[in-house]
Amino acid sequence: MDPAKAVALLEEIVAAERSDPSIDPAYGTRWWIGESGARIAVVLLHGLTSCPPQYDRLGPQLRARGHAVIVPRMPYHGYHDRMTTAIANLRARDLEVAALRAVVVAALCGERVVVVGISVGATLAGWLAARTRIDTGIALAPFCGLREVPARANDALGVLLRTAPNRFGWWDPRRKEAQDPPHGYPRFATRALGESLRISTDIDAAPHGPHARRAVLVLNENDPVVNNAHARRRFATLREFGVEVDDLTLQGMPEIHDLIEPQIPQEQTELVYPVLIDLIEQTPS
Repeated sequence: MDPAKAVALLEEIVAAERSDPSIDPAYGTRWWIGESGARIAVVLLHGLTSCPPQYDRLGPQLRARGHAVIVPRMPYHGYHDRMTTAIANLRARDLEVAALRAVVVAALCGERVVVVGISVGATLAGWLAARTRIDTGIALAPFCGLREVPARANDALGVLLRTAPNRFGWWDPRRKEAQDPPHGYPRFATRALGESLRISTDIDAAPHGPHARRAVLVLNENDPVVNNAHARRRFATLREFGVEVDDLTLQGMPEIHDLIEPQIPQEQTELVYPVLIDLIEQTPS
């Protein structure tokens, strides 16, 4: 382990972010790393149109428990302009490269690397589990498909969204640009949705080689956005790579997709964080 080298790499990333006037410095990559190595290094991956402040409550909690924590800013996220159209330029490869880079840095900080993601970040946790020697990928509400679209039709939907002309839509058509949280974009780009679904299909396309020890699906039975059944099917393919796959369904949650964002009125962090912390700290079998 070499935490000092990890910090040096992270400082290079932040310097590059601060050289881009589009990016709000308050929304950039952040980390909580001690001077000595930790038993567990945790990578926290934010969702589409969100950014690292999504984890500003969970990150310090994990550090207080002795873990090293890294929260990368994904490309085209965290801009000053919440109405930016740049998100339409996002490609699956951009997200995959950023996630891989975070894992490389985390490996310098801990004996075990655990990746936690929500939504598209959760799908990335599965993508990493199929390709890298992380210990565990924890996928909270992975975006493998839309709830209202039948199962594998979501793969075809992804192709359509990637090839059709881009359109922008409001996450909340009632509140529009007034939607919380302040660090998230209130609109999505259909092209970015299609590219996010490509990550789901890329899980199946992984070569048989290095893989995670374990992947855990954490699902909200009342999620209004994602297709839980399709997520289960997609993550089940990880078993073919030798990954142990577990499934945890959260009962009694409201109809909300983002269960870990602390800056929304319906936040559920007091209920969900303990579950995630327990999964992060579970001793390998």
